[in-house]
Amino acid sequence: MKIALGLTLVVAGIYLLTASGHLGGQDQEYYYRMARSLAREHTFAIEPLKFNNTELAGRRGRDGRFYAEYAPGLPLALSPLVIVGDAMRSSAAKFVSRYLWLHEGDGDVLPRIFVSYFDIGIVALTAGLLVLLATRLDYSFSAALFAGAAFALSTFAWGQARIINPEPLQTLLIIAAVLLMLRRSTKRCFIGGCALGFALLVKMTSVLVLPALFMLRDERDIPIWRDPVRATAVLASVICAFAIYAWYNYSRFGNFLTTGYNISGAAAVLGGNGLGNPAIGLYGLLFSTGRGIVWYAPPVLAGMMASVRFYRSKRSTARVFVVLLALWVGLHSFYKGWDSGWGWGPRYLLVVVPFLLIPIAEALKFRAGKLACIGLSVIGFFVQLPGALADFMVSGHAGMALFGQTAQDHTATGFVAWRNFQLAGSEIVRHSALVLHGQVDLAWLTFANTCLPMITFVAAALFLASGAFTLISPRPVHHGNGQ
Repeated sequence: MKIALGLTLVVAGIYLLTASGHLGGQDQEYYYRMARSLAREHTFAIEPLKFNNTELAGRRGRDGRFYAEYAPGLPLALSPLVIVGDAMRSSAAKFVSRYLWLHEGDGDVLPRIFVSYFDIGIVALTAGLLVLLATRLDYSFSAALFAGAAFALSTFAWGQARIINPEPLQTLLIIAAVLLMLRRSTKRCFIGGCALGFALLVKMTSVLVLPALFMLRDERDIPIWRDPVRATAVLASVICAFAIYAWYNYSRFGNFLTTGYNISGAAAVLGGNGLGNPAIGLYGLLFSTGRGIVWYAPPVLAGMMASVRFYRSKRSTARVFVVLLALWVGLHSFYKGWDSGWGWGPRYLLVVVPFLLIPIAEALKFRAGKLACIGLSVIGFFVQLPGALADFMVSGHAGMALFGQTAQDHTATGFVAWRNFQLAGSEIVRHSALVLHGQVDLAWLTFANTCLPMITFVAAALFLASGAFTLISPRPVHHGNGQ
């Protein structure tokens, strides 16, 4: 537990120094508006964004008000930060002139700044839970620490910590569910089911991990699906989450199955019903220059290389991971919008990154594997720096301008293909260009004439110092008990 806490604190300290301090893009704007509406008016109804007089990403409800297509879980988690920001409105004066992004009045600035920090804590906690999961699988503290640090600092999780999307919280909850249910009692299985249930309310794709969770073995080494009591304990929470989601739909639209979702973004550009060529989606998610996980998370290659050793060592757990990975990656590859639009890395695959990194612990047991892990993690760290320092929206607009100057196919479909499959369109390249030209996006620079830089540096120093002290303090002898 101490090593997990120590890494969480260190990661939080580093992430604070690279926070953006603002919101941008349709998804972030809608999640914030939903959270603000919940905090202030106790409703999910919001004012919509419009393009050519068309209301985006949602529809009018049975009360005539607009409701976004997004799930309720993330706005619910964000709403306390809106309340804190509202409580400090009197301190907003100096921030208002420096907040150049979309906002509605002076009183809307501090809540936006507070919300922009949400995923810093979420991703840092996920790195800590990954450490706990690795030690639960009987790996050493040093191997567990390496895996957790690689996730936080050498994969696109770092860039995602700067952006308000559902995937970081979804990942945290799914890792928590696995950790709670692996070799645990009925009570822990129920709590793990609750974590999965909340993940469903954050994003419905979380249901894809349910078959893998049922394969986990309890403390008697029996798969959960073979124990009716424990299987029911998990299902009860999942069914409850589906019921809440159905009521959420009914309260807005008068229909339990109507989510307000319309195919939008890249999927709309590509047309059809959202289903695409799975071969293109799979290649794109894994290897494309614009979104391939091997480029945005190089340490997963070390995990893949050690996968056979991991399977031989932790056979039952490895089977769980294989099922989870196959369902998650396979089904997402069928989605036309597999690239997830503007952003940093293949964010739809963030959930599976921790499970791809666990086998690193096996690679660290032999010299060649250790060198590969260290080398790939160092490469991954430098790859992440542009994503941690530049604004993805500025990068996107710069990409569109470059595409317009150089491409022959000036359609939206052509831009999506260029961004995903051409090196010049890769966000790694475009973010790097912004950083090299001094266009960094850091909250402590943006709000330099306020108290935020001092708060940032003091808080970061405290997190880093306390985390380092926790990591170097004596630890008890580890006795693993899981596979």
